[in-house]
Amino acid sequence: MSRKEILLKMKKVNRRKIVATASAFFLAVSSIFGNGMTHANASTNAAKAKEIVSKMTLEEKIGQKLMLSFRSGWTMEDGTHYKSVQNINDEIYQIIGNYDIGSVILFAANFDPDATVNVELIDGLQRAAMDKSLGKNAIPLLIGTDQEGGIVYRLTGGTALPGNMALGASGNVENAFKAGEIIGSELSAIGVNMNFGPVTDVNNNPNNPVIGLRSFSSDPQIVSKFANAYIEGVQSKNVATSAKHFPGHGNVATDSHTGLPSIDSTKEELYATELVPFKSAIEQGTDMVMTAHIQFPNVVTEKIYSDKKQEYLSPPATLSREILTDLLRGEMGFDGVIVTDSMTMDGVANYFDVNERNLLAVKAGVDILDIPFNDMASMADVESKLVPLIDAFVEAYTSENGYNGIKLSQEELNASVERIITLKLNRGVMDLANDTQSLEEKKAVAKEVVGSVKNRETERLISANAVTVVKNENNTLPLKLTKNSKILFASTYSRNNNRFVLAWERAKKAGIIPEGADYKILQHYNLTGLDDKVNSAINSDGSAFNGTNRDLLDWCDTLVHASEISSATDISGYKVACPQLFIDYCEGLGKQTVAISLNHPYDVQAFTKADAVVAVFGTNGLGLDITESFGGGTVGATAAFSPNLTGGVEVILGTFGASGKLPVDIPKYDPSSKSYTDEIVYQLGYGLTYDSIVKDVDKTELQAIIEKVNTLDFTKFTADSLNKAQVLIDKMTEKLRIAENVNITHKLSQKNVDETAQELQKAYDEVLKNLIYATDKSQLQALVDALLEENLQKDKFTSSTWKAYEAALLLAQEVLASNVDQNTINDALSQLKRAREGLVTITEEDKKADKQELQALLEKYNTYKAKDYTTESWNVFKGVLDRANQIYQDDQVNQETVDAVVEELKSAASKLIKVDEKQDNTSDIPGTGQQDYMLAFTFMLLLSGAVIAYIRRKGYTKH
Repeated sequence: MSRKEILLKMKKVNRRKIVATASAFFLAVSSIFGNGMTHANASTNAAKAKEIVSKMTLEEKIGQKLMLSFRSGWTMEDGTHYKSVQNINDEIYQIIGNYDIGSVILFAANFDPDATVNVELIDGLQRAAMDKSLGKNAIPLLIGTDQEGGIVYRLTGGTALPGNMALGASGNVENAFKAGEIIGSELSAIGVNMNFGPVTDVNNNPNNPVIGLRSFSSDPQIVSKFANAYIEGVQSKNVATSAKHFPGHGNVATDSHTGLPSIDSTKEELYATELVPFKSAIEQGTDMVMTAHIQFPNVVTEKIYSDKKQEYLSPPATLSREILTDLLRGEMGFDGVIVTDSMTMDGVANYFDVNERNLLAVKAGVDILDIPFNDMASMADVESKLVPLIDAFVEAYTSENGYNGIKLSQEELNASVERIITLKLNRGVMDLANDTQSLEEKKAVAKEVVGSVKNRETERLISANAVTVVKNENNTLPLKLTKNSKILFASTYSRNNNRFVLAWERAKKAGIIPEGADYKILQHYNLTGLDDKVNSAINSDGSAFNGTNRDLLDWCDTLVHASEISSATDISGYKVACPQLFIDYCEGLGKQTVAISLNHPYDVQAFTKADAVVAVFGTNGLGLDITESFGGGTVGATAAFSPNLTGGVEVILGTFGASGKLPVDIPKYDPSSKSYTDEIVYQLGYGLTYDSIVKDVDKTELQAIIEKVNTLDFTKFTADSLNKAQVLIDKMTEKLRIAENVNITHKLSQKNVDETAQELQKAYDEVLKNLIYATDKSQLQALVDALLEENLQKDKFTSSTWKAYEAALLLAQEVLASNVDQNTINDALSQLKRAREGLVTITEEDKKADKQELQALLEKYNTYKAKDYTTESWNVFKGVLDRANQIYQDDQVNQETVDAVVEELKSAASKLIKVDEKQDNTSDIPGTGQQDYMLAFTFMLLLSGAVIAYIRRKGYTKH
């Protein structure tokens, strides 16, 4: 097997270098065409666009204004049916090229969780658009999608993010930038160059059925700041943005997908609220503005006739020239691309037929028609939908009477298409014609970027930052778990189970779940009583729990129950009633209770008896594969998932602290009218805070071994050893992946971090132990052999140079016997050459020993007196001193002998013990002096007693 083949086999580690190169290209393009086109570039691109448009036919210009969709599957002419269009086919390829289509919108049905599949689809769409055999101009497509983040996102394998209202609740505009950056990076990585976001609507109607969580706030200034940061983040990855839904969709009570909303606001009122974020987004440089299918009868004076309804009506903004041309372009100065909301929505489709509503939108000032007719699903749709619409436009632009009385201006058409082409130039779309990046390189980038651990960890942090605590009696939060704690998590949907489990597992990784603490999970799909059998419940080991709701509530000591509403009337529904019932029951038994508000936050007011209430600003409608690895504590599955509930539970458990603030006012709910009143229960900006209970960890050791593994150069080793060590390399690569995830992941225990570092170090050492460096030792071996044969004599050279030579020769021999890299071999060779060249031959003068240090010592030590030192230490010292004096007098002595006696003399002198030091040392022995005195005193007493007794016996008693 050749070296090249072996290196290719190292794909699992070396693929990082391929990805790094491709990613570098991707990032370079992003930086070149990122946010903030200069005035000079914009002017140049506008001039280029004008030149391109001047060479286009009428039909080609019309094609640039159409944005087609293929989300309903496809039936081939031979009858073969595809449930979803996730791969380009010959028929769609022909349609894109033959009709010079300008843009395509993709939906979740078009995206596979595997990002590389998405790359193939988009690459195929662009090849079709640029196929010169089909279209003369071969202009690349704008490819867009609704990747808002939160409850509206399309990239099924990407990063869902917590959504705009959660971003607003975090209070940190940097989070909005990061969210936009993630969205931009993941879209760009698969080839999507246009995002229909951010939602710039002000959520000033709490009962809004379609905006809600999609809005940053009910405060137009907050919406402006967060929308601008979001725009900057998306554009930093060279993806176009679209502020929507102009002139504002936040104050409606009807969904324009299913009806035609009407807002009574005056223009002055719009300028004071709804238009504030749009004005700001235009100043920020948003590429596009998306229109709303909403009537503004107090702003628009014009009327248009609806054949379907047989009546005149105030046109929705999408069809209003006063709104789009006079207000948006004229008064607000927007010179970018105006794109419609879907032209198949009931807000326009119920009133006008396909051709009429699209022509009216263009007459109003629209540049791009988003989904001008229902999704294309076969070649039959070309003749029944696409061609008739193009023909209607041709007639409207060329016929004296227009199409059904609708006459369009070719001058305005040219200006409109120039804006579209300018956008394509600004965002580098036109450069795709010269793209040299291979399909495999594009796939490698997509695989690395889309849904990455880094992106999902950022998503996790933002979600936790957004969690808002509005009630925390007796400091219930964060929960103080013990080995005996029993937590019951409850919600309305079983798909929430995985969110609870994920939060619990992350808390365990953080080291805050005591051994023995347990949980169960309850789901109720309808209004259910205490003594009803559980709809569904599981134990912490995944097994089913059989029993009643009361059994579960009696088992737990803490209830954490999620509620969910999307409208005011939901507060009177079972999704709130069941949490209220279970919380009230537990409170009556003295148990801890926590309520979580999912979706709209207005139900936080409903749980008056709960100890704690938190809002997470997200729904639970997205899937999470619980079979993911918890190696890094982050999501490893390919499918995106809603992170809000998991973030809420992480804050409840204390993995993260609480820092969120309400981005909207919470109006009081009136159960009698099932609507909100003007009374405010919690004000915008309200939120209680507390710190995380997880300690910070030291990742220095982990980062060091990660760096070591990532810089390991496999080209330095033999092909044979690489081949034999492949299993070990694969194992190390997997350990590296885990370690990198752990390094990215927040809130882990020190034990977890250290164990990960040790595992990677062990795998690394095992790999190195089995790899053999591909080196050339011939020069070093030849030099060593020559020097050994030379048989140099030590006494011929000065001591210092011989020592250096001897050390270099020993090192060289060790290197020859060892598995070391070429640099180490080369260093040893150079060192040995220098040492040999540096050997200095001893001269007659050199042979005389240097006795200066010995002389100085003798002058000092010869003055010492024996009486000053203990006999034993003096005798040793005197013997060495006498010998040193003799050596000093010997003119034939060598340097080695002089050096040796110098050291010996120093040692003997250091061991001399002075007489007074010995006495002092003796007195220092604990109790010695006092004990000697007492013994002497005792002896004298005994002696005195004996003398007295003797005298008495002899009769010397005094009378």
